[in-house]
Amino acid sequence: MKNIFFTGLIILLTGCSSKQQKPLPMKSVKATSGEMILLGKINKANLEVSTLTPWFNQDYQRISIDAKWTENVKPYLKGLRVKIFMGTWCEDSQRQIPHFFKLLESLEFDQNHIEMYAMSEEKSTPENFEKGWEIFNIPTIIFLKDGIEINRFVEFPIISLESDIIKIIKREHYSHSYN
Repeated sequence: MKNIFFTGLIILLTGCSSKQQKPLPMKSVKATSGEMILLGKINKANLEVSTLTPWFNQDYQRISIDAKWTENVKPYLKGLRVKIFMGTWCEDSQRQIPHFFKLLESLEFDQNHIEMYAMSEEKSTPENFEKGWEIFNIPTIIFLKDGIEINRFVEFPIISLESDIIKIIKREHYSHSYN
């Protein structure tokens, strides 16, 4: 009887501490191109479950991350927050965002420290989440410490996503594609 109780308790506690996010309420709209897209505030779970984003799971599953990269970056994560502006219609977002989330997973990065916004083809959201952030190309991934932007990744890597991200997080000299 004791074993059943402890087994049940372990299952209950494990289930409660799960890091799985639930999808946010999603808004899908017809873009100016006629394609259906996600629009507004989303999270990784939205990309995983939406029928409009089959590319996310396909690319996410095929990517592997070097453990040495993870070891090198982990000490610099304290206080880090991330804002992602992307488009489900955008090929650059489709290429970079699954890879970026795989990097975050390897770092065991707290998903609660990420804000992500799916944008229209005009690079806007109905709620104006982009206001004040100077979003001209997507994806734009903004890294913040203590609420202050330390740098950003824009559209495509200079060397590789891993190399660019480590420079940003370590606060080494880094200029994105449009600097």
